[in-house]
Amino acid sequence: MNSGPKPPATATKRARELRAALERHGRLYYREADQEISNQEYDSLLAELQSLELQYPALRTDDSPTQTVGDDTTEGFANLPHSSPMISLANSYAREDVEAFHQRLTRLLEQEPTAYVVEPKIDGVAAAIRYERGELKVALTRGDGRRGDVITENVKTIGDVPANIDEALARKRFGATELFEVRGEVYMPLGRFRAYNEKREDEGLPVLANPRNATAGSLKTLDPREVARRPLHFWAYSMAVPGPQLAGSHWDELQALRELGFPVTPESRRVQSLDELFEALSNLEQLRLDLDYQLDGAVIKLDDTTRWEALGSTAKSPRYALAFKFAAEQARTRLLSIVASVGRTGVVTPVANLEPVLLAGTTVSRATLHNQDEIDRKDIREGDLVLVEKGGDVIPKVVGVVTSGRPKRSRPYQLPSKCPECETSLVQEEGEVARRCPNPACPPQQRGRILHWASRDAMDIEGLGEKWVDLFLEEGLLTRIADLYRLDGDALRQMPGWGDRSVDKLLRNVDASRQRALANQIFALGLRHVGIAAAHGLAAHFGSFDALRRADLDQLESVADFGKITAQSVREELDREAAMLDELIGLGLLAATQEVLAVAANGALAGKKVVLTGTLTSMGRREAKAILEGHGAKVVSSVSKATDLVIAGESAGSKLKKAQDLEVEVWDEDRWQAFCQEQS
Repeated sequence: MNSGPKPPATATKRARELRAALERHGRLYYREADQEISNQEYDSLLAELQSLELQYPALRTDDSPTQTVGDDTTEGFANLPHSSPMISLANSYAREDVEAFHQRLTRLLEQEPTAYVVEPKIDGVAAAIRYERGELKVALTRGDGRRGDVITENVKTIGDVPANIDEALARKRFGATELFEVRGEVYMPLGRFRAYNEKREDEGLPVLANPRNATAGSLKTLDPREVARRPLHFWAYSMAVPGPQLAGSHWDELQALRELGFPVTPESRRVQSLDELFEALSNLEQLRLDLDYQLDGAVIKLDDTTRWEALGSTAKSPRYALAFKFAAEQARTRLLSIVASVGRTGVVTPVANLEPVLLAGTTVSRATLHNQDEIDRKDIREGDLVLVEKGGDVIPKVVGVVTSGRPKRSRPYQLPSKCPECETSLVQEEGEVARRCPNPACPPQQRGRILHWASRDAMDIEGLGEKWVDLFLEEGLLTRIADLYRLDGDALRQMPGWGDRSVDKLLRNVDASRQRALANQIFALGLRHVGIAAAHGLAAHFGSFDALRRADLDQLESVADFGKITAQSVREELDREAAMLDELIGLGLLAATQEVLAVAANGALAGKKVVLTGTLTSMGRREAKAILEGHGAKVVSSVSKATDLVIAGESAGSKLKKAQDLEVEVWDEDRWQAFCQEQS
């Protein structure tokens, strides 16, 4: 059990807030290919949580974001265990961090490192690619670090990735026998990304936010033919099987990978002193704006790979490597005005209109101000001279004010009390900073809902992009989602750019959307806190939309990965949108069903509260949850007197100790596997 001083209520509350924020932003980044804050802001939240947990060890839990890596596993993809864990790198932002890393290695090695390799830190998606007898057989995402999603067919469409490698050369350079695995980063070149976005815009499709998110979304596309149309590329950065120790030198390992046909970044450098290391970091930071791929820093690795295994790792990061993050580029410009923008869910976001300024290779004229609290904290006003930042091609934001340039008659800004689009009074729910328009008929909300409904992970209505939705709304052909299923072909043919073929194709696509899977239809509704992964969870748990709609709070809270807040939000939205749901059901929508996984009332574990802790080597946590729920168990996150069973994998910590103290039944992995075999 964690020892140390009892944390005060304020520390406990702050740790809970930080965990919730980190889990939310991690889910957005890894599972939904979306991003609301910069990597540096995320790392700042993580560092604050680490500090609290160090001060008060009782706050640290096995599933804390400080103890786990991001999880990009997605419903719809099979997953397999990695040959060795794919853990993340420790991040640093200052020269002092790099010096401390060097001193730490010197102490552990009992001598100064003779060389480092400095590589660009590509802002893409990590992948592990396995070859058997020289042929590409399996490709995995990083997943949760121990298991990854199988994306083999998608990776095979990437021209940079060799379909076959020279077995004789692999044996000569690495001692490889039948199995060979290389790891690297899948990315989208900036020039190709911009051209791809222009093409999407011409076709009336929404543009993609940034290359990293576009890459992640592409790799999680279920149709490899669609992936092949995306401009994806690959950089190799290490070998996993055989172990890199066989190469002796990481630099030599990179050269051998290049010989085998894998692309390796030409900007990588081998350095032999701390001074050379800082010079290489400085050169790469200056070079980054001239490169055709997105990078947010550099990776520093000890060149002597024979020492990597002995150095080991922490819970999250190897000790032989460090990620050095570059500061986000900033520019100074004038804030001309602030406008309130209404989003799909009704959230009213203040947006800054700026004097156009060149930033990170693009011209920026708008930036998000997030919310009223952020405006108040930074005292941002119309007419101010402001600092704008664009880290990693995320939506630009105002990070500070140059008060010396403030106009004398400036006044603090306040968001309007009424919706700027429909005049409905805005509301602010308890515990939220966002202000929201509660009117579901608000025009921009309807527009956002229609676009979301038609998007690929939702109803996938090809040919219905922003350009055409705006036209149909303007001409009165659409006012809400249900109108899509009442579109009149003759009226469409009167629209500019629409002929018989395009009209017939759109109407066929709209009609075909009725057959989408239940999870996609649930996701299409745009319920708050319900991304595509949560929609799959709801579909699996309830089996039909009718069962979901009738579910009470306790039933919703029993869904895997759902908490009280999410359950309550879903229940409230289903009630609030009753009229819309009735209309859609009347049009033949929301009728799809799915086999129910979690209603085994007579299962072997029916009614039991079960806690999973540690790492199961035989399967991922999500798979284990599904099996438990299939046998009637309720999987909970914490151990208490009410817990019936704890299943403890490798590195089980405080939860296992607490279970033993409370004399709760504990199964190790052998007992768990025996149960699975008995029930299969």
